[in-house]
Amino acid sequence: MKHNLSKISLAALALLFVALVGLSSCKKDKDDDNQPTPTQQLVGDWEIKSFTIDGVEIKGTIVLSSKIEFEEYTGSNGDFEWTIIYTDGSSEVATGDYEVDETDREVKLENDNGETLKFDFDLDGDDLELSGTLDGERYVLKAERD
Repeated sequence: MKHNLSKISLAALALLFVALVGLSSCKKDKDDDNQPTPTQQLVGDWEIKSFTIDGVEIKGTIVLSSKIEFEEYTGSNGDFEWTIIYTDGSSEVATGDYEVDETDREVKLENDNGETLKFDFDLDGDDLELSGTLDGERYVLKAERD
């Protein structure tokens, strides 16, 4: 009789352990569902703090300030607006559509003139890095959420 009781207690402990592991994994799955996707994290206003071309910092010498805004997706893409103010007082505003490839961590910007820029992106909370090659030159933009 004592032998059967210990088998029942051991079985009950094993069942309890399995149930606890199952419940904790369900909780984790539910938390993962609440995490925003990279596309959702990209949405917002970003103040560009560093703007380099082939490793040379142009922010402060050629570019006075720059800001890019990604609006939420509507359908298969979203709208963007990129403003650059140059140190000579001139400015440039590019608007258009953007698409995010979450698997390859790329964002493609197509302005209203049909020109396309493709950047790799790295998101870390309120920090964003965009990097890509344009006309043979390597661009790296480091931004903070505004």
